[in-house]
Formats: sequence, C-alpha cells, structure tokens
Amino acid sequence: MSKIELGCVSIDSLDFRPLADFYVKLLDGKIEHEFGDHGVSVSLPGTDVKLNFLNAEDYVPPVWPEEPGKPQQMAHLDLFTDDLQGAVKKAIELGAKKAPQQFIPEITVMLDPAGHPFCLIPKEPPIK
Repeated sequence: MSKIELGCVSIDSLDFRPLADFYVKLLDGKIEHEFGDHGVSVSLPGTDVKLNFLNAEDYVPPVWPEEPGKPQQMAHLDLFTDDLQGAVKKAIELGAKKAPQQFIPEITVMLDPAGHPFCLIPKEPPIK
C-alpha cells in the first residue's frame, strides 16, 4: 500500500512576499525555496510540513465569519501557544488583526495581513 503524507500547505494572496514574511516572523520559520515571482516555500521548526505562499492574480480575501454570497475561507491554520496574550500581541505587531467576532473564549481568531483567518490556541497541559 502506498504511503501518503502531508508535505505542504499552500496559501494564496495578491502579493506572497509580505504574507510569507509575516508567517516567517510569527512562526520563526525560514524561506527554503523561491518559485521566482510566483511564491516561496517556508520551513517551520519542529515539523517537516512546509507552508507555501503563492501569488493568485484574482485573490479576494475571505470574509470571516462567513456571509452568504461573499468569499469564504477554504481552510485555516490552528497555531498553538504557551502564551495566548503574548502570541496575540506578537501577531498584531507583525500586521495581523484580531477578528471582530470571537466565538470560543479560550481561542483567539486572528486575520493575517492578507485576510486569512487563523486561530491562536493555548497548548493544553501535559497529561500525567
């Protein structure tokens, strides 16, 4: 049986460079490969999964929370943190915005500089 594993997640925007720079700084990543003027691949510490940031000529930011007839998110990133308030502050300093509506008190939904939603989630205490 063939083994299948996740290698990367690709994220579109009108201009990949500022979005890639945002996530490199937020996640302590590193640009591993450039696809000319089309995008980059970013490696993240502690995982083999890469984030690709690509230009999409007709990109329109999703509306979150979803509204009928408007562009909707196709996926979002869940990012775990030991310091939720510190992570929110860092994300805002790097260009993200706190989403205007929050639904789960323990999780903070943010919008990256291109408008993609992502969640900052506290790590759960280790099981003993």
